[in-house]
Amino acid sequence: MSFKRARSDVQIQKRIEEIINATSFIYNSVGYEKLSFNSISKYTNFTRPTIYKYFKTKDEILLKILTEDILLWVNTLTNSFKLNKIYSIDEVSDIWVESISQNFRLLKLQSILFTTIEKNVRLESLTEFKKNIRKCEDTLFKLLTQLYPSAKSDDIENFIVSQLTFALGLYPMCNLNQLQIDAIKELGGNFPKHDFKKIYKSCIYKLLYCLENKIYEL
Repeated sequence: MSFKRARSDVQIQKRIEEIINATSFIYNSVGYEKLSFNSISKYTNFTRPTIYKYFKTKDEILLKILTEDILLWVNTLTNSFKLNKIYSIDEVSDIWVESISQNFRLLKLQSILFTTIEKNVRLESLTEFKKNIRKCEDTLFKLLTQLYPSAKSDDIENFIVSQLTFALGLYPMCNLNQLQIDAIKELGGNFPKHDFKKIYKSCIYKLLYCLENKIYEL
């Protein structure tokens, strides 16, 4: 494919989307370590300098992907509830867990967000990401306020933070790689196959119970 300079905003946006889509495919296939500008270049036929014009690191592209995944999750979650319907804690837990379980890439990227991704991006990229996340948190806050109108604002905010903390802690434990599994077997232990959805629902249920009954103390 011959290279052509992007001249319009539409062409530039199309090029950015192509880079993001290629990065998404490569990341899903080989993971973070093997993702590079070189592999993205081969997949898109864009040169590395061309990619560098739009993103300074692979982490900046992953930040875009994570933003899209979080927006998708929040939209899916909020659209799963009907207005003016009273839900039991068990029903809310099921909906919450099912929505996040549809996009494990979100948890996978989020698990390295603070330790890796955020350390390798420009301030403007990180600021844009934080701005979008704040909007998502506001949407979750409004949803929980509707579901639990008598809950305190601080308790709702604590729930939002806590549910993510539990998810990020559980996800790596429930998705060990082969090296981790082999190490456990070498020590003579049995490989613990944890069920993410089952354990996470238990966590969400307890957090929601505290929220509904105004005993949110962790």
